[in-house]
Amino acid sequence: MRLSARIKCFKYLVYAYVILISICGGAQLVIGAFLLWTHRQYSPIVKDQFWEPFAVLIVLGLISQLLCYLGWTSTSRKHRCYLGTFCAFLVGLIVILFLVSGWSVATKAHLITPAELAIESSFGEFLAKDSTTKDQTHIWNRLQRDFHCCGYNGIHDYKKVGVPWSCYDPVNSKVFNAGCMHVFVKSIEMNMIRVAVVAIASALIQSLGIFCVIQLTMLLRRPTIMLPNGDNHSIRVKRTREMTPLSAANISNPTPHSSTKPPIPLKPVATRVDPPVIKPSSH
Repeated sequence: MRLSARIKCFKYLVYAYVILISICGGAQLVIGAFLLWTHRQYSPIVKDQFWEPFAVLIVLGLISQLLCYLGWTSTSRKHRCYLGTFCAFLVGLIVILFLVSGWSVATKAHLITPAELAIESSFGEFLAKDSTTKDQTHIWNRLQRDFHCCGYNGIHDYKKVGVPWSCYDPVNSKVFNAGCMHVFVKSIEMNMIRVAVVAIASALIQSLGIFCVIQLTMLLRRPTIMLPNGDNHSIRVKRTREMTPLSAANISNPTPHSSTKPPIPLKPVATRVDPPVIKPSSH
């Protein structure tokens, strides 16, 4: 395959790869924004903790979109330096995605104790208010209504103040039996798992086309020469040597780099003789 055809083939492969990176970045943006928005609705219950992995996922999605612009521009211009920069940043992004995945799993494993303490403190503040059963906009009423839970550990937590309306199922008027602490902590843990899955899936998908970028960069490094028929062929660049005057010693004792063939003798050139000019005699 000619060099120009190989460059064209890998160029379109890199284009497809950039589109794939853009899709992955868009998925990170959408999923991260949704998880952050869902968490922020009830984040005061856990003292505004555990939102960092969602925000990092959004930032990595934005970085992916910027890298797509760099990759598309460098590929269209066939700029080898920009392609190398794109590949280096992409490798760094993939490494960061793997680290974020591990960080989310580690956060899930260590959030139970601080989350329990924060939820218990928030529930104590909720019980201390007199308008517990009347304030429909309170965050604990919204939490119990949306997560179908009641109290910190169950309905028995409302023995002294009465069961609020948000603990009842509006369909069959039954009381929710599950405690909100277990339900809410389980929801945060599942969101951490979602972040880890999205991060590692994006890292694996975005690592599929690195070979194409590296190959295109290597092909653009090879110099080409344009033939009369319009084809491009690669040539090797040799280091130029200084031209030294040819002497008799060099001809008799040729160096390993010089040609051993004797010089081609020049053909003798005959001397041009003009015919005599006869002038007419005057009478």
